[in-house]
Amino acid sequence: MILVHVKGGRRMTKKLLRAGAALALITIIATPLLLADSYDGAGQRLVYDKKCAMCHGKHGVAKETASGSASFNDPEWQTQTDLETIIEVVKKGKGKMKGFTGKLSEEEIVAVAKYLKTM
Repeated sequence: MILVHVKGGRRMTKKLLRAGAALALITIIATPLLLADSYDGAGQRLVYDKKCAMCHGKHGVAKETASGSASFNDPEWQTQTDLETIIEVVKKGKGKMKGFTGKLSEEEIVAVAKYLKTM
């Protein structure tokens, strides 16, 4: 490792730390979205059918067990709900639904969220 003394070195160190932190944050956010690309539409639907359809219905219309849940095929819901929000709800849960963190991989969570946006 070569160390070079630069006038104003502290400012340089702060800039490098900020750049490193920004890169780490981008990596953390982008990785799950990139991983989910390995799931095509059929793979996304398979995850939905196995883990979600029992309450949310085959076509995204909530059954009685998920009463109060939005219909995923509702154009208004589709417009107002972004992918990141869906991912957070799948991870943490909402209302009667418990989160799927630890039950689904990060890749599966993103895949099912992407599938919901196609309904």
